[in-house]
Amino acid sequence: MRKVSWVLLGALAFSACKKDERASESQAAEAGAASRPTTPGESEEPRPYAVTPQKLDAYVGYQRRMLEVYGSLMRGLQDMGSLMDAGTGEARAGLKLIERKAKAEAEARQAAGLSEDDVNGIAEIVTAVISQRQMGRTLQFEEELKKLEALQARLPQEQRSQLAPQVDSMRRQVETFQKLPQVRSQFGDASVDAVLAREEDLTRNYQDMLKAFAGLRR
Repeated sequence: MRKVSWVLLGALAFSACKKDERASESQAAEAGAASRPTTPGESEEPRPYAVTPQKLDAYVGYQRRMLEVYGSLMRGLQDMGSLMDAGTGEARAGLKLIERKAKAEAEARQAAGLSEDDVNGIAEIVTAVISQRQMGRTLQFEEELKKLEALQARLPQEQRSQLAPQVDSMRRQVETFQKLPQVRSQFGDASVDAVLAREEDLTRNYQDMLKAFAGLRR
């Protein structure tokens, strides 16, 4: 299995696997909606999933349980990747591994009291929020802004004015990663605020998941 496959697995790790039948039904529904003319005032976009604190608490527990499951499946995934790279085509072993993963996901969802739609909807929002927040920390815009503001304060008035556009630009970048306007526009303030309330736990799970799947690529 190629490296890109491990990246894909990592990105989808905490999302539930959709059934083929459900995917077909969804495609048929989308096709029907596309062919049906919309009436004035009718929304063309589906409403985003609404995250509640209770659902998010359950999802955090689901993540931790699935991290344990993925840990037990790592060796099998790695071995399957080697076999496929070698061209041996161990399809039966691969199917069993996929079945084990699907069963573990179903059991984890049931234990958490979540449906597939819950897991997929929450995962989409959590990934959007946490990845943006992580990027902001990685780029260290806040630290750079503080340095620029400190430098600006020490300069004469004329030079402060010259530096002002750069400071304002950096301040807007920081505000984007702090307040997440684009994510809020897509998913709504209530859902984003619910995720931010559990940011510490979700970030830890996100980082642990990345570490787990990074080990597969070595």
